Amino acid sequence: MSKELSPAQCVLLTVHYASEGNIEALHSFTPTRLDALDPELVLRILLAYLPESIEPREYTTYVGEVASRLYLDVDREDVVVDTSPVKDLDEEVAKRKVRKLTLPELRPPAYPPGAPDNALICFLCHRAYRIDAETGLLNLTPQLIEPFLERHDYLRTWYISVVLPIHRLQLVYYPGDEGVAIALSDFEKLSGREAIDFLMRRSAMIESNSDNGPTDTSPKSEVVRDIKGLVGPWMYGDTQRKRRKLDNSGAREEASGGLSKLSNGMRKISLTAMTPEDATGHDWEQLYPWMVFQARDNFPLVAQIVEEWDGPGDVDLGGLNPGNADTYLDEDLQTKLEKHYAQAAFAACYAVQADDEQTVRGAHTILARLAELLDFIPPPDLATSVESLPKVTRQSTALDGSEPLVDSEPDTLLKPGHTLTAPELDRYMLLQMVVYSAYQLAGLGYPISLVNVAKLHSSVSADEPLSVLQKILHGLLKRQANKDEVAWASDRSKLIWLWNWGIDTDDENATKGAGVLGKIPRDKFEEEMLKCFTEASSYELAINLYLSPPPSHLRHKRAEQIILMRAMEAYDDASNGNRNRGGMKKANDIISTFRPYFSESVRFRQASALISATHALSFYSLTLQHGVPFQPVSIRVSQDPIGLISKVLEQNPRSYTKLDDLIDIGRHLVSAGLPQSDNSGAVAGEGIGEDPEELESRREDAGRRVTFMAMESALQEGDFETAYSYIVSRLTPQSTNIEAPETTRLKPEHTRNVSKNSTPSKVAASDDDVSWRAAFLAGRYRPAAASPPTLRRLEQRTELLSLALLLAPVSALTEILAAWRRCEEEMSSLQVAQQQAEEEFDDRADKRQSTSSLPGNFTVHGDQPQMVLNQKRREMGRMSGKAGESEAPVSMFDLTRSAAQALSKNAFPLRGAARSSSSHESGSMETSVESLGGESGTEGQQRVRRRDMVANAVSGGLASGLGWVLGATPAGGQQQQQQ
Repeated sequence: MSKELSPAQCVLLTVHYASEGNIEALHSFTPTRLDALDPELVLRILLAYLPESIEPREYTTYVGEVASRLYLDVDREDVVVDTSPVKDLDEEVAKRKVRKLTLPELRPPAYPPGAPDNALICFLCHRAYRIDAETGLLNLTPQLIEPFLERHDYLRTWYISVVLPIHRLQLVYYPGDEGVAIALSDFEKLSGREAIDFLMRRSAMIESNSDNGPTDTSPKSEVVRDIKGLVGPWMYGDTQRKRRKLDNSGAREEASGGLSKLSNGMRKISLTAMTPEDATGHDWEQLYPWMVFQARDNFPLVAQIVEEWDGPGDVDLGGLNPGNADTYLDEDLQTKLEKHYAQAAFAACYAVQADDEQTVRGAHTILARLAELLDFIPPPDLATSVESLPKVTRQSTALDGSEPLVDSEPDTLLKPGHTLTAPELDRYMLLQMVVYSAYQLAGLGYPISLVNVAKLHSSVSADEPLSVLQKILHGLLKRQANKDEVAWASDRSKLIWLWNWGIDTDDENATKGAGVLGKIPRDKFEEEMLKCFTEASSYELAINLYLSPPPSHLRHKRAEQIILMRAMEAYDDASNGNRNRGGMKKANDIISTFRPYFSESVRFRQASALISATHALSFYSLTLQHGVPFQPVSIRVSQDPIGLISKVLEQNPRSYTKLDDLIDIGRHLVSAGLPQSDNSGAVAGEGIGEDPEELESRREDAGRRVTFMAMESALQEGDFETAYSYIVSRLTPQSTNIEAPETTRLKPEHTRNVSKNSTPSKVAASDDDVSWRAAFLAGRYRPAAASPPTLRRLEQRTELLSLALLLAPVSALTEILAAWRRCEEEMSSLQVAQQQAEEEFDDRADKRQSTSSLPGNFTVHGDQPQMVLNQKRREMGRMSGKAGESEAPVSMFDLTRSAAQALSKNAFPLRGAARSSSSHESGSMETSVESLGGESGTEGQQRVRRRDMVANAVSGGLASGLGWVLGATPAGGQQQQQQ
């Protein structure tokens, strides 16, 4: 029946059976009409009208026979070919319908020019595209293609590189995930980097969302599986894709050309210097930048890739390549790609920005894997001791300064011959030291990324490494202040290793190290360590390392400066002056511990004196201006530390009674070497020299100044007696230490009276500023109360003013004389008042007040006065004297002479006591003797004689000096001038 059909009817019948999906009928009909149905026409009809949903296994055999024209079982008696759909059609109608048929070309629309023109290959590729586009039933594609893979290498390459990755991605690895949906035709158009991003996007997302990075629950993580099972097959078509871009003429070589069957198992990456010529242009080189980019934010993923993937030769092609081997690259190409893979592993370590422990451990994993791939000695465990860390040479850690390290972009890190990432032995050793350095730094509390470790190592100056060292030590002190000395010794050994990386450890003269901290000079490094040990109270360790033989890397003088600096820092940070608390205790412990090793140090003695003074001040209440409580640092910043004692006296009532304690504080402040100032406020200069005499002189001056402050405080609190005792017992200089000013000094009349062995006086009267001011201040003191002064008080004041006249400079004599005169007037008035009272009493006793009184009648206005026993009869002449009569005017010189005579009597009452016949005056003078000297027996007599000698000299001096000041000329002097 089929023989009777015209060619047009045959075409229409073939279309009919194809539309119904009747493969058996087609198989029985088409071989019988080869004259009208050539294989290409049949394949085009199948391509156009055969439903894509039919499983390919039903028609793959038929398609193969059509394409090869080798039909099997042509005479099928069991299959009846029904020609009724077309046998009644008119020929013209049939031809017209044939012309209206739309039959696609066998070549797919995206078929490359260099692809084979084989009808079967074109049909299979085009049919696969149509199945995917029309139905999305990608699972039908393997049934269609795999039976024909051995027919042509192009088909096998196309299927492995295009169909297999998408099939695995959508149906095997991530079924039901709409994020991986893509058409075969669109996927085939992707460039190398785009295809890698698409194939690895899902696994990268899964791994990055994992809290702990890649899991170890399965033999292979998803990312490594995807590289091997998705990217690897896609890379299989790299050569074909390159030819598609370059060959537009249709000429091509077989896709299988250049393939080499290599042995299975892990290959060793050869170590040869990389050059720009090593760039292959292969799409594998697009995966390496992807790895480096991923390392920035998801370094554990990259570490997992390096750990489980052996490189471009380690792929999963599903056994579809020739010989069923997974290696598909020729030897030279694979060697170059593996070197790029090793460089990518290096670059990933330097691209990561994270500084956590997981990153460091991931880098260590890469190190171990690279050692395996590059056939190196595997690195030790990260947690090994410092002594067991890798030993390298200085050349292995040298960096080429011409290569910028600040740029961590993948394109830069993957440059051939890069300083950090070249897959060479020296760069591997450098990376190894960088990884261990990052681990040690993290253990010391300073996490840092690997690239920053490399930058730190390549720094030009020592500023940045020194800053890192200081931060590490500060962090250790802050977190682990109570560490024992064993722990501190361990930390120091780690820092030493970071300084030299175990290189030249026996070189005692090495000033720079090879490690990340190696730019720090060794002496500066040891200085920071000593500061840390001192701050951490690891005194024994500091002594053993820096103060005990053999000689250390730190000079003894520099160690002294550092220890004192730390002690003063603790002192300045103290909030309380008690040396048993807080910062003061720290400072005191440092000074007391290290002072035996600096026994000759002046600064240690000064620091000890400062602590003693501060501790003594802590027992007093002291608040500075604006209500700021006193702190030890206030002493060191003060221009006049001794001036603080005056505030202590102001704020602590009756603290002036503790004079000895206050004097000790003042002397300690002087011994501390602090800047001092005189009473005028001028700073005398900072520090005390090593001259013992100068130091002792300043200490004495400080004691006298503190005594003056205490005397002044006593006066302010109304305690004149204490102030008086301080002056006469502590501020009055000995006669042998007094020297009159040059302007008042008399020349000796007989030079033979001057001893040849006599020495110049020690203190000039004009220089004794404290004594005369104290005497003058107390001498003019008037109590706030309205009670009249006693004769005893006036005598003491007169005595003090006389002392002020003796010691004061010429410029102050006028003011002192005025005060002395007023005191004399008060004392004279008081004496007159007392004399009048005595006269009145005597008058009453002698009955001179009332003429009507009888002898023996001692009543006055009816009152019987109290009998005064042992009262001597006053002399009539004295009783009749007129004390209130005014004297005649005297000359200026007579006034000066009178002042000198009064001074001789009042300044030294002991001499006046010997001349006085009055028992009352005698008693007063005896009291003065006790107050001034407190001496008895022979010593008292010697003192009286010395003071008499000085009194004679001073009286004469005042007679000439004061007269000269007042412009008077003595009579004797006038006579001598006339002569």
